[in-house]
Amino acid sequence: MSKPTPSFNFRHEELVPLARLLQSYVTRDRADFEALLPDEYGPQFLPDYAARLAAADALVSSSVARAEGQLITQRIKTSSAALPALLDHLEARVRRAAPLTVPAAAFGIKEVRQARSSGDMERLETKLKTLVQNLDANLPALQAKGHPAAATTALRTLQADLAQDTTLQDLQIGSRKELTADNMTTLNHLYALMKDVLADGKSLYARSDKAKARNSYTLSQLLKRVRTEHGGESGE
Repeated sequence: MSKPTPSFNFRHEELVPLARLLQSYVTRDRADFEALLPDEYGPQFLPDYAARLAAADALVSSSVARAEGQLITQRIKTSSAALPALLDHLEARVRRAAPLTVPAAAFGIKEVRQARSSGDMERLETKLKTLVQNLDANLPALQAKGHPAAATTALRTLQADLAQDTTLQDLQIGSRKELTADNMTTLNHLYALMKDVLADGKSLYARSDKAKARNSYTLSQLLKRVRTEHGGESGE
């Protein structure tokens, strides 16, 4: 299915404040609009406009979605920050512990270091899971060499946190793509109604009240007001 594209040429975040501003004008002038087009501007018009506006306003913006993704990424980095020291200490004990169920070189420490260096957090979680399994299987021998319970808990907690956060990150990336498509469909639905209002407003007032046609139903003028009020820059 093709990705929805915007039917407007200004920034997405400007649409809702623009729609609110236009809503106030068409509400003020609704009697004129209804007289012009009774079916289109009858009793259901304002509720329909309000529903489309509410749907657009309720959407999570792409900037919020990006911020959520950045928060997850930062949490993953923070979680793995303690890993190098834990691995260094574990490696020293693995070298001296006996008997082990696997050779010291196959314990998994090297693989965890490589995964962390690569920045592949999903791979890191998988390699860390193997390391924790080897640690559990050889716990008595390692404890005999001074491996503390707190270090085991720290590695197990880190692996669980990484598993949770990498899953959340995958879901967040996927939902962000869906959200973008859903957002655009909803925003376009609102703008389609706004376009009709703008065109009908000009038909109503272009000759009888030029100031109203310009100030209330001309897109460029409404955008200027929105950008002034919100401190924005000019759009596309």
